[in-house]
Amino acid sequence: MRKTVLLWSAVILVSLVQTAVSQEPAVNKWQDEKGVWHYGQTRPASPGAATNIAADAYRRGDFAVAFQEYMTWAKQGDPSAQNMIGLMYLRGQGIVQNQRIATEWLRRAAIQGNADAQFHLGILYANDPGIAPSEREASFWLMRSADRGNPEAQYVLATQYATGKGMTQDDVQAVKWYLKAAEQNHATAQFELGNFYASGRGVSRNDKEAVRWYQQAAQQGNVDAQFNLGAMFATGRGVVTINDEEAADWYRKAAEQNHAEAQYNLAVRYLSGRGVPDNPGEAFRWMRKAAGQGLDVAEVNVGRLYAEGHGVARNDTEAVRWYQKAADRNIPLAQYYLGRMYVEGRGVPRDERQALLWFRRAADQDLPLAQLELAEGYLNGRGVVLDEAKGIQLMDRAAAGGNVEAQFRLAGRYLTGRGVSRNEQLGLNWLNKAAAQGHIEAQYQLGAFYAAKGQDGQSERLAVEWYRKAAEQGHVPSQTQLAKMYTQGSGVSQDERQALQWFRQAAQQGNAESQFNLGVFYANGRGTPPDDTQAVVWLRKAAEQGFAAAQLNLGLMYADGRGGLSKNERQAAEWYRKAAGQNVPLAQVLLGLLYATGRGVPRDDSQAFAWFEKAANNHLPLAQYGLGMLYSNGRGVKTDWIKAHLWLDLAVSGGYVGATQPLDMVASRLSQTELAEARQLAQQWRMSETRN
Repeated sequence: MRKTVLLWSAVILVSLVQTAVSQEPAVNKWQDEKGVWHYGQTRPASPGAATNIAADAYRRGDFAVAFQEYMTWAKQGDPSAQNMIGLMYLRGQGIVQNQRIATEWLRRAAIQGNADAQFHLGILYANDPGIAPSEREASFWLMRSADRGNPEAQYVLATQYATGKGMTQDDVQAVKWYLKAAEQNHATAQFELGNFYASGRGVSRNDKEAVRWYQQAAQQGNVDAQFNLGAMFATGRGVVTINDEEAADWYRKAAEQNHAEAQYNLAVRYLSGRGVPDNPGEAFRWMRKAAGQGLDVAEVNVGRLYAEGHGVARNDTEAVRWYQKAADRNIPLAQYYLGRMYVEGRGVPRDERQALLWFRRAADQDLPLAQLELAEGYLNGRGVVLDEAKGIQLMDRAAAGGNVEAQFRLAGRYLTGRGVSRNEQLGLNWLNKAAAQGHIEAQYQLGAFYAAKGQDGQSERLAVEWYRKAAEQGHVPSQTQLAKMYTQGSGVSQDERQALQWFRQAAQQGNAESQFNLGVFYANGRGTPPDDTQAVVWLRKAAEQGFAAAQLNLGLMYADGRGGLSKNERQAAEWYRKAAGQNVPLAQVLLGLLYATGRGVPRDDSQAFAWFEKAANNHLPLAQYGLGMLYSNGRGVKTDWIKAHLWLDLAVSGGYVGATQPLDMVASRLSQTELAEARQLAQQWRMSETRN
């Protein structure tokens, strides 16, 4: 009896369904070659033709007609139509917006396996858990949709796994679902998959795979992928080699889609000429676009470009405006630059107290640049009450934060004991840190420290090492010192060719000492074949800068007619005079000789005496001999045998043997008393010079 009742109930149910269906208008439903159900009056004539009346109406924005047509099929149970009705209720298209009814229709379609409906239903439940029958509904429907191949659902599901929102965080599952969506050409999923490969999340890090997925997404116009692809080419990650042109191309594509960071990076490249022509105007244009989107670093750089007049007319008022804009949002670098404008009185009245306020705000955010400025304020009493202890403390913070200038200045204080207890080891530690960061003066000072330390090989090698680092950065004093080390073989094998090269580099930058040494090397054939012409070129350059030794040697070249110069004692006298005026003893005696003989200048014994006397008092035995002879002959001075003996005696004891015979002759003219007086004067001169 029970079986009969159940069968009868089934018959009644079928009859009711058939009756309900018979009440709807007669319509056709057909299935395409992919198994997808469609609805409409006729099968489309070609793949590109409109599928049905509803779709046509929806595409042209006639939502009322589309809604009626979709509803016809939705009531018949077509899941695609039910999905569209749900979406139109959700969006208020062709019908009054109603989320509850939308949810009902989407649920009907979802239950029938429509992947789009399952996706939209999952999103609805995720966004408004209060309408979901249970906590798991959102993830359940998203999973069903994803399993049926819906790329949007796969992407959302992956994101939930990646973030731990709606799912237990699981990077492996995230990669799995991003991959499924990416393989269906979902651009954002391709981008995220690239990120996971680039960072090694949920998968072994693989930069080549990251680039592959970024490229697929970027080619579809995904702006974030374009930016990341630019970064990969810029750094050489996942590609054969760094390619600045490719990097710039991808940054440009992203920048043209208003990606602020890409606009900033493109601007930086126009400033540096990496991958694009150096173009400050274009740099400013892109920097301004990025700043207009509120990118902090771009705002600061727009301010700097205005302040420097780079790529745009200098405008201190505009610079201050951009700095202020970022500074008010508590961007420390902007606060620092704004402080500098107050220090310099550019775009604002000069106000050191206001400057210190901005430096303090930036320093409180641990910006080493600002900490150093604030430190100098306290150390010098500028804008604040002088407080050395606080200044040193701030400088120490800046140095610890990696500020190379703070490290260098702090080193100087510890090495000299200014404001701190002298501590050579601590000073050297900070000097080494600054030098390791490429601070040229720190490298030079380290070289000088080790060079002065002594003759032990290790110190000399360290001196060479640090001089070389600074020299390679174009530091002239270091180039000169390194050349001397090669000349002497100190801390390095003696190598006059290397010495010549370093002297040349410093000389070409205008260093007079190196120009002189280069001239001497050419004159003497050291490190190069002898070349008097080049010697004269470099000696003249140094001499014209007032380098005394070069002036003397250029005079000698004129005196001898070397280096393509005609012998010219008048010119020799002029260069001797310049060097003699700088107290060069040999130049003084040579000039004295010219006056004594009337060569290149009119003969003038008084001038000869004056220059011999200067050179003699500078301990030059030749000059002492000449001065003694003038005293003995009464030339330029009254004859004085005692003084003649004094200077000839000093010349002999100084090693000038040519003075021996004249000394004996003068001694024979002196009484024993006079001879004793002359010898006592010589002894007194020697003792006074020893004390000096």
